Amino acid sequence: MAIESRKPGSAAPIGKNTALQATLDSLAVPGFAVDRGGCLFFASHSLADLVGTAQESLTGKTIAQLVAQMGDALPYAKDFRKRVETLARDPKKISAAEVEYHTDKRLYFKEFTRPIHDKDGIHLGRLFLYFDITRERELDQTKSEFISIASHELRTPMTSIKGSLDLLLGGFAGEVNEETKELLVIAQGGCERLIRLINDILDLSKIEAGRMQLRMQRMSLLDCVHRSVRTIQSYANSFKVSLAIECDLVPPPDIIGDKDRLDQVVTNLLGNAVKFSPEGGTVTVAMRCGEKELECRVIDTGPGIPQEQAERIFGKFQQVTGQSRKKGGTGLGLAIARALVQEHGGRIWVESEVGSG
Repeated sequence: MAIESRKPGSAAPIGKNTALQATLDSLAVPGFAVDRGGCLFFASHSLADLVGTAQESLTGKTIAQLVAQMGDALPYAKDFRKRVETLARDPKKISAAEVEYHTDKRLYFKEFTRPIHDKDGIHLGRLFLYFDITRERELDQTKSEFISIASHELRTPMTSIKGSLDLLLGGFAGEVNEETKELLVIAQGGCERLIRLINDILDLSKIEAGRMQLRMQRMSLLDCVHRSVRTIQSYANSFKVSLAIECDLVPPPDIIGDKDRLDQVVTNLLGNAVKFSPEGGTVTVAMRCGEKELECRVIDTGPGIPQEQAERIFGKFQQVTGQSRKKGGTGLGLAIARALVQEHGGRIWVESEVGSG
């Protein structure tokens, strides 16, 4: 997007750009443009209506003043201001985010932003547009609540069925012949898979509905890794895969987290790594201490992931194309792992090349 500038290198455009203003107003969405210093030089009618002020009064305000005018209606105002000010100085990045705003009801907006340059290519500032996605969020919440209720209703009878099968296989109702035992084992395995799926769906629905409660405490991430390795050891043995732990500082510093949920994350990553490793392969958990972060890497010797699918695998019900049928799984584990890590304020990502694990 190019507009006239005051002079080469100027941080802000001169006067009013009627084309940009008309475009903003015709979109009928809240939006504004800021210079590199975070000062508004354009604002849409919709933004003025949302804030409850005159459109012309917004021009010339700093983003800090705009945030202050929004007051308590804008949760996470400090993060919003910091993001706008940082992006205003970025001449290249095109990004999207989600913003919450409170009027008489809770509103959700999808933020789209791109840099503004003058006709000579000089970076002047940035345009921000906000599209109302409140209805979509409400539908998602309704869907999550339905899934949660349905999953709860399914889990109770499935748990009863599994308990009955366990008792039969344990000889509670008398000796079971081999043919019957084989059928009971198949049924037991099916119950266990369904219960795992139901539990995953319940976890995901809690996270999406904002009802996941973390019991934060001081804990050792290295202890979490050891517990997860013990949990997955017999599973790894069945695949004839070895497990190893590496740590560049023993003991590493403690972290603040939910022990059970972080165990769940690491166990899930280990299970995936084992499942996709070849017989005789090794899965390594490597821990590294940075200045402000502890990094925990789960490294396998499997087929690897194509670069174009690296982000896709963290989506719900998503798996690497061509591998899901061979290895099975629901495609929820990594979505849950990412959500739990982000709930802790952490990051999770994948680094891989096809053929190199």
